[in-house]
Amino acid sequence: MKTRLMTILVASILIAAVISFSGCRPDDTTPDDPDSITVIVEDFTDTLVGVWETDTLSTSTDILLAHQGHLDDVFFDYNSDDLSGDALEILMENASYIMETGGFRVLIEGHCDERGTIDYNLGLGENRALAAYNYLINYGVDTGRLQYVSYGKERPFDPAHTEQAWAHNRRAHLRVLPGN
Repeated sequence: MKTRLMTILVASILIAAVISFSGCRPDDTTPDDPDSITVIVEDFTDTLVGVWETDTLSTSTDILLAHQGHLDDVFFDYNSDDLSGDALEILMENASYIMETGGFRVLIEGHCDERGTIDYNLGLGENRALAAYNYLINYGVDTGRLQYVSYGKERPFDPAHTEQAWAHNRRAHLRVLPGN
């Protein structure tokens, strides 16, 4: 029994070593054709944006910004994740644009105002993002083009401590991402 356990242990270590070292290229080698690799990186606010095309990373921030300009945020009442009539109209326009236009994906970010606990606002932000996500899916937007996340109260649009600022911060923000 002891030798069998030792054999299994040694075999596991050997397999792990083979897997971890297979396919690695030494650091002192260069690609076969160094001119075939081009990397262009630009800063796009707080997110690295790029689209892989064969062996090239190219950015198209102008195109992404143009798409971003066609999508509007939806806002929520205090302590609510219900979509208002205005929010439904905005989401309908957003859905139409997303379905008519390819080449990008959308991250739906759920946000809250600064009142309430972190945990409560993360849950409420998720419910807000999910409400917008579900509306877009039900309207006909492909699920592969949408993602959602909650930031709760951690990323306020308006940092002031007023009713107007809080109203701006209670939102689902649609952020354009590269992709299909």
